[in-house]
Amino acid sequence: MINKLPNAFIVPENIRTDFSKNKSMLVKRSIISPFGEVKLFKGTSPILMVIPSTDINLLALGITLQEISNCHLMVIKRLTPKIENKIQRYIAQNNIRGLIGVEENENNGYEYMYNDHFHPLINYITEKYIDTTVPNTITMQEDYCLKENKPSVKFYINKNDATSFLPVLLSLLKVLPTQIEHNQAPWTAASVSDSYKVSMITPFNRLELSRETKEKWELNEHDYVFVLNPITGSFRKCVVYETKKELGANEVILSIGVKNSLFGSSAVEPVLIQKAARFPVHHIQTQSASDVQLNRIVVSESMMNTLKTTESPYIELMNPHTGASFDFHISQLAHQPGLSDDKTIKLNYIQRQFLDYEQPPDFVPPTVLKDLCQNLSLTEPEQLLLKSTYGEGKVLERISYQESLNLKKVLKKAGYYHTFMYPVNHYYKEAKKLSVKKRITNKLLTAFIGNKQLSLKVIRPYTSDETSNIIRLTKSTMTLLGIEEADTVILSYRNKTAKAQVLEMNDLELIKETNIMSSSSMMNISVAVPSTIRTHLGLNNIGKVILVERDMTFLLKKNWNIQFVPIIAVMFTVLSVSIFTTWTRILLLLLFVPLSMYVTLSRVRYSISNKKQSY
Repeated sequence: MINKLPNAFIVPENIRTDFSKNKSMLVKRSIISPFGEVKLFKGTSPILMVIPSTDINLLALGITLQEISNCHLMVIKRLTPKIENKIQRYIAQNNIRGLIGVEENENNGYEYMYNDHFHPLINYITEKYIDTTVPNTITMQEDYCLKENKPSVKFYINKNDATSFLPVLLSLLKVLPTQIEHNQAPWTAASVSDSYKVSMITPFNRLELSRETKEKWELNEHDYVFVLNPITGSFRKCVVYETKKELGANEVILSIGVKNSLFGSSAVEPVLIQKAARFPVHHIQTQSASDVQLNRIVVSESMMNTLKTTESPYIELMNPHTGASFDFHISQLAHQPGLSDDKTIKLNYIQRQFLDYEQPPDFVPPTVLKDLCQNLSLTEPEQLLLKSTYGEGKVLERISYQESLNLKKVLKKAGYYHTFMYPVNHYYKEAKKLSVKKRITNKLLTAFIGNKQLSLKVIRPYTSDETSNIIRLTKSTMTLLGIEEADTVILSYRNKTAKAQVLEMNDLELIKETNIMSSSSMMNISVAVPSTIRTHLGLNNIGKVILVERDMTFLLKKNWNIQFVPIIAVMFTVLSVSIFTTWTRILLLLLFVPLSMYVTLSRVRYSISNKKQSY
């Protein structure tokens, strides 16, 4: 089970009252036993707060913040090398992604690692709440709470000022997860336009800005940015789009969903924007046959080590020109001896298809086309070819193989074939250990029914399906999954799952009514998902890749009819033989009934390959 960590916590109005209650509780009793050195409060947030102090003001501060934010809290009587080792083990065992230390000191201040770039944000927050800039220092020395490979900060707080730092630390606890992805870009202040609305509803996390602002902030179309409300600490990860609307300097337009999550019913306020961490790759090559079968992503050894240092279990690979993307697990990364270029990546055929690289894209946004045509290496005829193919919002028509090769050659020269790798919001992926009963059930279902899953690209459904709870797959895709029409499948995207019935997708013209698709070949790697299910899965836009898995429980129930007669026959045979004792009969039933089920379900099991496959 995967649980979602909220991107913002509600700031309670009675936070100071809670602080006073916790302080009163600490006066009456100690939270650390006389023989203990550490008191631990477990949480679900990937942030650990460490307080090496017994002062009741700082302890009340920590407990209050832990109750609101649900972070991990560790209170320590005395800091020793043994305790530091214990903290390090706890960080590793609980996948802690960020740290905050709180120490007692006569003078307020904070300390951060030399490679942390969010300290201006801390100053911004403290100024909002305390009306002063808190002194800060830089260090290159790691300790119990300052880590080079994790966003971390250590606060020094005068015990009499503990309540003043409540909103500061709470806001920091809420924004620290944005830094987990190793964002290095500075935060930029921006105003939110009330005069304009976004040009399109989708994606739901849409942010629009002028070309001048986009170039000033060194952003590209489809780039990810974090948008933060510094007053409440609420943030959203948004996708950048260029607009022709006349906006002021450093002014942006936010979609309604983003506004609601940042401001609620309050009036819009200035926000802070930070470019998400990304790793660019400029050369895309094909893989060897052995890597294709293993579904790997091949990069240089240096790039692989760089991505692994982020400690993000998932990476999103995106085409920055069309926004098409898919996630892959860090374990799928591989390096090839001899590949030393950090800007080269090797993808298999289906991965290139997912990213609109194998064939010329069906559509190129006008703003992206303008950037491609400005490439100085293009000749005038090559610029005319791109403009005649994609200019004025044109959609690619069916072209011959030779024409496709020529167009790909020009696109490559224009710089179309490069990609970005983004560390995924992995703090939204918290695996929960399944119960013993659930694990046994899954193993039995896999043994008797067989599991099969495919990665497929999300497109819009037929117009008539938009309000329904059905998805559409092509006949060949259903055959690969070993299912039929009206069967149930399980859809998964990051931290969300949904069940839906399946119908066949066989009409390209109906798909063209709601999608840009020039060839029916793309239908075989696509799944048509209505907006209700897309919203439930947390899909802000189409063009993303999700996991489609056949529902083994449904298939077991569906095939009860073919199991009934054999089971009855086995039971009748065993019970009718008088030479067996009661215990012998029970043992024979326990043996032959599952065997009978296994044999009768062979058709369902062998409708798929024995080997695990995925696109």
